[in-house]
Amino acid sequence: MPMWLMWYFSSLTVFDPLAALLLALRRLEGLLLGCVVLASDAVANGYANYVLDTAVGITPGRIGQAIITVLAVALSAAVPRVAPWLHRPGRLGPLP
Repeated sequence: MPMWLMWYFSSLTVFDPLAALLLALRRLEGLLLGCVVLASDAVANGYANYVLDTAVGITPGRIGQAIITVLAVALSAAVPRVAPWLHRPGRLGPLP
């Protein structure tokens, strides 16, 4: 596995809980960070499962990558509906 990919997956140990904490605090940054984390995770897993893994057919890693991709698309699609309930950066009130 390339070093950059190991660094990326290691960084998720910081960014995943950070996104969860920000969402728990109802911060818009948490929603946006969650979208970035899930989308980049889907891409990184796709690279790991389709470029680095030479196995053919369906593997557990490819199933996991598909699930993460679906979650990334669903969260991205939900942003316009969820964002009004969250707080703007630098402000404590909800979005208008």
